[in-house]
Amino acid sequence: MNVTLKLLIILLFSLSLSAYDIDDTTSNVSLLEHSSIFLDHTNSLEKEEVLTKKFQINNQKVINLGIVPDTALWIKFTLKNKTDKPLTKIIEYANSETEDLLFIDGDKTIKDGMFHHRDSRDSLNPTFEITLQPFEEKTYFIKGHCKISTFVAKIILWNKTDFVEHSYTQKFYMITFFTIIVTLLLYNLMLFIFTRDIVYLYYILYLTAVIFFESIYLGVAQLYLFSNAISEFVTKATMCYIVILVLPMLLFTMEFLHTERFKKTHLFLKTYLYGLPIIALLSFDNFLFDLNVMLIFFPLGFLMVLSGFYALKNGTKEASIYLIGWTFVIISLIFSVIQSLGGYNIFEHFRYINEVAFSLEAFTFSIALAYRIRRLHLQKDTLNQKLIELQQDEQKRLQTLVEKQTHDLKTSLEEKDLLYKELQHRVKNNLAMVISLLQLQIHKTTVKSTKNELTVTCNRINSFAKLYELLHLSDDHSMINTELYFQNIIKNIKIHFKLHVNILYDIKYNIPVKDSIYCGLILNELITNSFKYAFNNEGTILVRTYKKDHYIYMSVEDNGKGYDLKKTPSLGLTIVDTLTQKQLRGTIDVQVDNGTKTIIKWKEES
Repeated sequence: MNVTLKLLIILLFSLSLSAYDIDDTTSNVSLLEHSSIFLDHTNSLEKEEVLTKKFQINNQKVINLGIVPDTALWIKFTLKNKTDKPLTKIIEYANSETEDLLFIDGDKTIKDGMFHHRDSRDSLNPTFEITLQPFEEKTYFIKGHCKISTFVAKIILWNKTDFVEHSYTQKFYMITFFTIIVTLLLYNLMLFIFTRDIVYLYYILYLTAVIFFESIYLGVAQLYLFSNAISEFVTKATMCYIVILVLPMLLFTMEFLHTERFKKTHLFLKTYLYGLPIIALLSFDNFLFDLNVMLIFFPLGFLMVLSGFYALKNGTKEASIYLIGWTFVIISLIFSVIQSLGGYNIFEHFRYINEVAFSLEAFTFSIALAYRIRRLHLQKDTLNQKLIELQQDEQKRLQTLVEKQTHDLKTSLEEKDLLYKELQHRVKNNLAMVISLLQLQIHKTTVKSTKNELTVTCNRINSFAKLYELLHLSDDHSMINTELYFQNIIKNIKIHFKLHVNILYDIKYNIPVKDSIYCGLILNELITNSFKYAFNNEGTILVRTYKKDHYIYMSVEDNGKGYDLKKTPSLGLTIVDTLTQKQLRGTIDVQVDNGTKTIIKWKEES
């Protein structure tokens, strides 16, 4: 009797809803407006019990119930094959976030959804394949339920070939979106590596969170990465991964706009920064809050926009670009919250609004960060100009002091000049700037002798600069890599001569830093002389350092044509002699035999 009653009820309900005729051309057709629905507000009824209930005719393409943890939606529709041959179709449930799905095809029941992903499924959304025999009419049931996520139902009927094309198109859009975000992430990662600015780190974390959030929202992670158990856990923690997306954006906003200048706004932002993780934990599996708690993001969005306007008003020019970028996300988030609350569903008309918003926002913020670098460079140029002026004033003051004390100096003119130049170098805090100014003058000068003298002077200053660079690169400031130091000096000299000279190094001892500045100047003069006088076209220079019996030796040897020391007066050789005797307190030995070999020897200080 019970079986007969159930069959009668099924027959009556089947007749109450007219069948939708299909043929082999029917594809990409919405089925919901050809269906009837029943809401189970307890999510406890079985199929046999639901069949006894009254289904209501539906005329909507999309059903948006909002967040309804205890409600299940039953959908019933009837399809009729009006052709004389079998038809195979694909039914797509066009929402990857629906947690529990049952598809009932006669006696066959298929379970799918975010918590029950089938291994055989390769599409982002749940799909079910049906077959209708010639002129067959059949009724199908779908049950959907979401405890955590927003419940949105949409059903589309496809041909197999059309659905495959549709699926590939979806995945192409996904790949394009993730490619854009990953590219911007790598770009900002490179900026962070070179600038070490914490704002770039916060933005990198934000872009990483966007990738994580969108991979879950679009169903990519569930399809390719997560097991059903992990998908269920992540869904229960929906508020947590939303907060993971928001926190880096909060930190980025606070650092990028310097919101500490606006005490009240900064206090509210910090309150969100510390309060959101707590709310997220209390929202796990709807423990204390369900996703309706997302309403708290409305005032947060207002605060972030307000911070942008405050910053713009207070002279942060890149805040205008920030506001443009943030507007895209605000609009997207507003529509997302409205949908989650059961309101207007813009995603039905513009499926990828979130992805477009995130892409535009990420691109806009990257422009803002690039503009920030430009602004910082301009500030640096201004500070450098002020530094030049201070250096010029300091140089004048020191020059006056030197002139006043000239009568007290008893040493030779060469030593006075050298000490004066050294004093000038010591008070200058930016050797690179001096070299740049000299190089500019070299390019502008047309007198060859003047150009040569300026080049020699530039090379001398460069020896100081190279030592300075190595000291900053070295962890041990008492010793530097002598070979690298010498290579940098000689490399700078070689570019000024059109000769084929092979430079050999035999560095067996690293010269102490206190002597390196003098050795660098000596090497500069000796190498310059070799290039000027030793070779006609090509040759070899050997540079050696070693230590023996508590003495340090440095030698420069070439296989050139040599020269007569008495007939070759040179300021460079005078500098070498002065530095060796007065600064290193050592000796110099010049040997001219099949080339020139200069040996500098001084005692190592313990």
